[in-house]
Amino acid sequence: MRYRVFITVLMVSLCSFSSIGFVQDIPEIKPPFKNDICLPAKLYMLSEVQNNIFVEPLIKRWRPYDDVVRFSGTAKFQRRLQRVASIGEPEEAATVSLSLINQDYFDTIKTVTSSIVVGKKGIGVDTVTVSIIGDSFTQGAFFKDALLVKGYVPKIKMIGLRNVSGYPGQFDEGRGGWTLAKYFAVTTKRTDAYNGFFQPGGDFRFWGSTDFWKLANAIRINPKENWSFGESYNAGRYTTRSLLFDEKTGYKLNPEKNDIMYNNSEESYVRYDGKHWMKVNYADFVWDVDYGKYLSMWKLKAPSILVEFLGLNDFRGAKKPSEINFTEWNLQLEKLAGSYLKAVPNGKFVLMIPSSTCGILDNVAGDFTTRQNACMWEHRRNIIEKFDRREKENIFVVDAAIAIDNLNGSDFTTDPVYTKPYSEYPGMEIIPVQKGNPHPYPNYPDMGISLAGFIQKYR
Repeated sequence: MRYRVFITVLMVSLCSFSSIGFVQDIPEIKPPFKNDICLPAKLYMLSEVQNNIFVEPLIKRWRPYDDVVRFSGTAKFQRRLQRVASIGEPEEAATVSLSLINQDYFDTIKTVTSSIVVGKKGIGVDTVTVSIIGDSFTQGAFFKDALLVKGYVPKIKMIGLRNVSGYPGQFDEGRGGWTLAKYFAVTTKRTDAYNGFFQPGGDFRFWGSTDFWKLANAIRINPKENWSFGESYNAGRYTTRSLLFDEKTGYKLNPEKNDIMYNNSEESYVRYDGKHWMKVNYADFVWDVDYGKYLSMWKLKAPSILVEFLGLNDFRGAKKPSEINFTEWNLQLEKLAGSYLKAVPNGKFVLMIPSSTCGILDNVAGDFTTRQNACMWEHRRNIIEKFDRREKENIFVVDAAIAIDNLNGSDFTTDPVYTKPYSEYPGMEIIPVQKGNPHPYPNYPDMGISLAGFIQKYR
């Protein structure tokens, strides 16, 4: 009996101490970190060019003093270095094997193997139609060198609403700063790029906002005007499509019954009833992505290859890489692919793996790039787990990210505010500081090679 009384008193005493702060919460004990690598089942390469495989994009954490990646397989490597391997003469069905090795005991943590698929550069007499939906990487024409400049993909016809700068008759669907979710929403603001994929159901067709098309026309007419960045970046490159709209009112010049627009001055949606534009409400319609309607509205030739290149704006800013929820992104991607393949049953939907290397820690933006890299690696893994090995469904994964050199792939600033070790420093040494993160502009030509290889294989 005495023991039971003592235990009761002790428990009461502990509760009392806890209530006044003497007993602290037990800290969360996290499991030890385990590194990882991932690679899609197929690597698309282009003949007679150097195809690079960088380690940092495919490894969960780049920490070369602890873990390294070693290259092997049946492929003929030009070089196999610590951060990169290169293949100059890729052979169909040859393999690339990567082994993640911990350098404490030289244990092999994981091995992944991919098969090489080769597209032959410069061949093809018939037109191949391609469209790219993306963010600032597409806005900045990462594809231009490989698809248009070098002649790797002859007779290519690029489909879209935005003119590719310097290449009349070629178009893309790049919108800087956009996420996949943004393509599942209507755009009505003056400087919000028109999105032709998100449409009302039935016979209704949404053509955008009046203020947007007035701006696009104004840029077309006076391209050298002192336009703000937001104006030119978002409403520029619609020069060809802006011809369908009135320069002064922004309304469609030859409207048809059930055309819908957004009138910015009246802050209202409007529907053309065959004679007049009548006010309507957004809620009057059921909206969703409709690729077939987009093609028919704009009288576009159906692309035999539709490329989706998004994800960086969706996930690189996440706080905890291990807690990112990809469910909605995956569902929207499935819906986009399904909408395209419904409209183009024999088409090929290409999901490009976005950048999982966002630059070095010393950068002008002050970005916490190592955390961004970790977030984007999780998205890389998600894409491979959910969408790879689905060729029978006409869904393909092309790894553009492995071409990015995280150390040298971006531009560096020469501004002494960033590069000089301290204000009165008399020496010649500088701190290498990247600018333009997370855009590896110098690497764009390499990033387009895998896509060129895919197109040439399946054109």
